Amino acid sequence: MATKRDNPYIWATWLTKLLSGESQCEWSAWFRAHHKEYDRLPTDLDVAAWTLEHGELVRARREHLLAEGWDVFVEDDNAFKRVCKTGIIVSGKPDLVAFRDGRGVIEDCKTGRPRTSDTAQVLVYLLLFPIGNPRCAGVQLSGRVVYRTGTLDVPAETLDEAFRERFVALVQKVGADKPLPKNPAWTECRFCDIGPADCLYRVEQPPESAEAGTDLF
Repeated sequence: MATKRDNPYIWATWLTKLLSGESQCEWSAWFRAHHKEYDRLPTDLDVAAWTLEHGELVRARREHLLAEGWDVFVEDDNAFKRVCKTGIIVSGKPDLVAFRDGRGVIEDCKTGRPRTSDTAQVLVYLLLFPIGNPRCAGVQLSGRVVYRTGTLDVPAETLDEAFRERFVALVQKVGADKPLPKNPAWTECRFCDIGPADCLYRVEQPPESAEAGTDLF
């Protein structure tokens, strides 16, 4: 049964698909931010296979950066928690952060096909990771998404004021007391682990593809 959190807690990846327009259900992010220990539905994702594939990609990337002379920090070493003045907590964990010659790069590894939300995720890390982090003092940071087929650079200037404003507004919405609108649709619900006990409008089946003849054309 879902338990109310003492303070809103937001994992960065809950926001990136909303920021990129790949997801429309703000309520699912709001629910996770305000509740814990809810009954999670099983996922179709092969977690063991994903963990192995993702781990291999991270290790390969780490070896590549080390060979180029970077100081490299991996996953748990990069975990951060930022507390807003309103009490909202935003957390995240970049896969890799590397430093060399006054420069730093934040990298996130993706084993699936490229998505706009991948870039949004790195931008969120570029925004939040340096805050209060002594490793980033005086360092010029940039970002990068790492795919199996290549890399996508995310220059620091991509983190513009418009993105900052959209991110802050979304954090405030998701962290607010008032529940956000639901968007019950198969394309949304199939990837959501919030079960029908907490979401009565959850769509469990894909829409039927009905065919009908017409004389219109």
